[in-house]
Amino acid sequence: MDPYEQGGLDGLCGVYSIINASRIINSFNPKECQELFEEIIKFLDSERNLSKLLISGLDINIIGQILNNVKNINIKKKMPYKRENKTTLGEFWTGMQNFLEKPNRAILLGLGGVHDHWTVVESISEKQIKLFDSDKLKRINRSSCTTGDPDKQRRHQIKSTHTYFMFSVNEQDYAG
Repeated sequence: MDPYEQGGLDGLCGVYSIINASRIINSFNPKECQELFEEIIKFLDSERNLSKLLISGLDINIIGQILNNVKNINIKKKMPYKRENKTTLGEFWTGMQNFLEKPNRAILLGLGGVHDHWTVVESISEKQIKLFDSDKLKRINRSSCTTGDPDKQRRHQIKSTHTYFMFSVNEQDYAG
């Protein structure tokens, strides 16, 4: 029998993904991360049914509300594939690679398939995504990914429409 880990029983991976992306983009220290966590939880408590969110997790709309309303996140965001339901894995992968060429950028990524999870893409190569993740996911191989319906070989569904490209408020707007 294995012990439960953080996130094993709660739906806070979206909150942790926002904080982890902010760490990459803004180099937040532990105190700043704790303050951001508290601010997000207070926002969710004032705006939503917090107990339901703790159990069920956050959807794309709630993630957006957090990013739009919690001041200390201090990032800019774009959803370049929001309305692109038919984006191929190749198109999306290239878009992620191009975006992450500059420093202090992160991608908040919605996963389906074997994981129903929010995570952060820290870097990407031709063959693999390196994650900065709250649930100890480290890497996902391109050969096991799809933007369509998952199957036995491609069990990681990357939800391009549920993805935020995130960057510093000091950077010019991303035109992707």
